[in-house]
Amino acid sequence: MSKSAAAAQKSIVNDDSGDLEYRATISRVLHYVYPQSFFLFLSIVGFAIYAITQPLAAVLIEWLIKTLDGEMPNGEVLVPAAFIVVAIVRGIGTYMGGYYIAKVSQRMIEAIRCDLFKNILHLPLKLFDQNQSGKLVSLFTYNSTLMANTAARSITVIAQEGLTVIALLAYLFYSNWQFTSLFILLAPPLAFIINWAGKKIKALGKGMQKSMANLNGAVSESFSGVRLIKATAGEANSQSSFEEIAANTRKLALRIAKINSIYTPSMQIMVACAMALVVVLVIQNQGDMKSAELIAYVTAAAMLSKPMRILSNVHVKLTQANVAAAEIFSYMDLEKERNSGTVEAKNLQGDIGFKDVSFRYTSDTENIIDNLNFSVKAGETVALVGRSGGGKSTIANLIPRFYDVENGSISIDGINISDYSLSSLRKNIAIVSQQIVLFNMSVSDNIAYGSANKTYNDIEHAAIQANAHEFIEQLPNGYDTIVGEDGVLLSGGQRQRLAIARAILSKAPILILDEATSALDNESEAKVQNALDNMMGHCTTIVIAHRLSTIEKANKIIVLENGRIIESGTHDDLAQRGGNYTKMLAKDFT
Repeated sequence: MSKSAAAAQKSIVNDDSGDLEYRATISRVLHYVYPQSFFLFLSIVGFAIYAITQPLAAVLIEWLIKTLDGEMPNGEVLVPAAFIVVAIVRGIGTYMGGYYIAKVSQRMIEAIRCDLFKNILHLPLKLFDQNQSGKLVSLFTYNSTLMANTAARSITVIAQEGLTVIALLAYLFYSNWQFTSLFILLAPPLAFIINWAGKKIKALGKGMQKSMANLNGAVSESFSGVRLIKATAGEANSQSSFEEIAANTRKLALRIAKINSIYTPSMQIMVACAMALVVVLVIQNQGDMKSAELIAYVTAAAMLSKPMRILSNVHVKLTQANVAAAEIFSYMDLEKERNSGTVEAKNLQGDIGFKDVSFRYTSDTENIIDNLNFSVKAGETVALVGRSGGGKSTIANLIPRFYDVENGSISIDGINISDYSLSSLRKNIAIVSQQIVLFNMSVSDNIAYGSANKTYNDIEHAAIQANAHEFIEQLPNGYDTIVGEDGVLLSGGQRQRLAIARAILSKAPILILDEATSALDNESEAKVQNALDNMMGHCTTIVIAHRLSTIEKANKIIVLENGRIIESGTHDDLAQRGGNYTKMLAKDFT
């Protein structure tokens, strides 16, 4: 891992957004701008057209006054026509600039979100354990939008207002370079205020990112757990917690607004002072300039205040975008899942071996698995039993490499699982757990998830084996019924049977069942158990269960306590020993 990635990972674990160097972050943001160079060019052309029309407004006023004084022949026709032409040209420039910079912005948002999503999906599972889902969602909804839109708006301001300032200054220098030189006096105080505001916004911006992540997290947790909230009459507590987070977000937003509110009028006051000085000098030192020319000059000078004020805000906006971008890039820089294996897992038999395996989830906790040794022959079923926290689910998570072992090794068919490519390893392992994951799509799509090129008949056959076909047929649209987010429109038992159908369809040589029948009633469990028995006869199976009916037919039962094997053998052997398993039979299994 690079030093920057390591620092980013450490900062995220400590719930700090982290920060990259300002220029480096801006450079990475521009990386998303470069592919949109053509549209950016068209937008700048539009802004240039708009900018050219700005000093023309002063020229038109000069022409109008000369026409009124009788100094401009045909002015009564030329001036109104010129006003219309300038307005049309300005409209074309505004359209080109605004539309094409919006195109740049939206394409940037799309690219950032896709890259971020791709990177986050390949992060180790422990990073998801340590970060709120709301924090991750905030990266896509708040940070990416703020980053891309602010970058696009900044380009807009720099191009449109910057070119406007250049055009107006060119006109003013052409008209009277002595008076115009006074605007140079604005540079030092402008630089001081811009630097002050930038530092303040940068500090507050970090707090704003964290507060928005907490806000998203609170919403996500409350909505996903709304049944528990209602069941425990916890609406008031949830509301109180949310209001506290919302209030903190409001306070931070107001502090940022306060800085902006001080910053903007400060810019206006300085520009107004410069303008006042110019007006005084114009009045006292008219020189050879005629009245129409003087009025045009003062008009153009007055027009400078708006683009200069807007330009002065660019640094503040970029600082806010920089903080948001830094957090996005910190996640992109995190070390991905180690996937250095080159062996493609094809035609696996399913022999599994644990040799001196130890594991702990974080460096400051004790081992969950401690010097574990056991083996499973291809086609065998091994049941893991023991008290909660004994390490059963951890073992199930280590086989597909959701986590990497601290010490020792795990092998499949005699090859260390770290030598297999991750995708090929996981495609050979089917997992059915008590925490069923279904997506907001059709029943058939959920069953076929992860299994390529499966026909409708294949899906239906898997559902029949899992005892799911009957209830699927009764759904409003059968296999085309949308199940809702996380399968909310189905019962617990129905969701579990769909997960079992998904595992059956995959035809993986290794099956992991983690409380796979826990949500089923006795009648459904018996039917599903028959389907599982048929499936287990054709693959190597690791079973974690609290029901005797699920484990008594296993080839081997391993009793775990504190990450160690304390008993091992068949159901009949262990039942007669009078040890821990015998005690568990008496009180834990049904």
